[in-house]
Amino acid sequence: MLLQKARLGIPAIIALVILRAVVGWHFFMEGSDKVQKGGFSSTGFLSAAKGPLASKFQSMIPDYDGTLRLNSGPVKEKGPKDTYEGSPLEMEYRRFVGEATNLFQFNEAQITAAEEIIVESRAQLAETYSTWKAKIEEHKKGNVRIAGLEEDVMRNNVASMRKQKDTIESEWRALVKPALADIDKISAQFERQINDLATDPQRGKDGKRYAVFSLPSSSPVDVKLIDKIIPIFDMAVGILLIVGLLTPVAGLAAGIFLASVVLTQFPGSYGSQPTYYQAIEMMACFFLAFSDAGRYAGLDFLPWSFWNRNAPRRRSSSQKV
Repeated sequence: MLLQKARLGIPAIIALVILRAVVGWHFFMEGSDKVQKGGFSSTGFLSAAKGPLASKFQSMIPDYDGTLRLNSGPVKEKGPKDTYEGSPLEMEYRRFVGEATNLFQFNEAQITAAEEIIVESRAQLAETYSTWKAKIEEHKKGNVRIAGLEEDVMRNNVASMRKQKDTIESEWRALVKPALADIDKISAQFERQINDLATDPQRGKDGKRYAVFSLPSSSPVDVKLIDKIIPIFDMAVGILLIVGLLTPVAGLAAGIFLASVVLTQFPGSYGSQPTYYQAIEMMACFFLAFSDAGRYAGLDFLPWSFWNRNAPRRRSSSQKV
């Protein structure tokens, strides 16, 4: 009963409207900035995750530890016409060519040209594996050591030992960064070359049809999907909060999103970065969601007003029944 009689004063309502507008404007500007600048990527953010959930966030990055890209093979795989042998990455190239063929409807000449590009890329990969062979082998040996460190409970709970583990892991990853950078350049070039095979009609009326090469992900939601969604999500949430439409939904979605940001730097975990600002805005979003903030100087007032105007009629009907 006390809760039903609770009312907000004018100063509180003004503060609530300002809070909703400020949070909404922040979200909108973040999303707009990502769209305007282009090339937004959450890879660095996810790879820097700390704490017990770090592996979950890092699994969103395809081949995060480079296991597939650094494997020179060979492996065998049966294709539509023949059995192919090559590195696991080459098999991914062949899968991509199949996807591009279906997308663009390549003819035989284009398929033959794509095969030549695969052969050229294979040679480039072989040269890269040869150049960085010593580092790659050292990195593979380090896999066993890192796995052992992960299972060491004491090393993960004692700050000084945790620091030593993180140092070892950082040095281990640094071994193959140049090799992975070279391999990624080869993959990016391969993607462009395959797309360049398509004619203007095959690219569609607007010319925007494009095949994107991606590595298999161990997570149902990978970084490329996240990178597409976040800018649109930020702007949509921002607009809804600014105009006060579907405020509970927008506020709750924004709060959950910011909670995931906070969890990437799990509070109290060694090496985690402070997320005070995100945590404060997260609580503000939850407050907006559960305070019906859109009723005040917002479009949520319209359905709320309609519902309350018909409340006596509904009560009267229920009493008659």
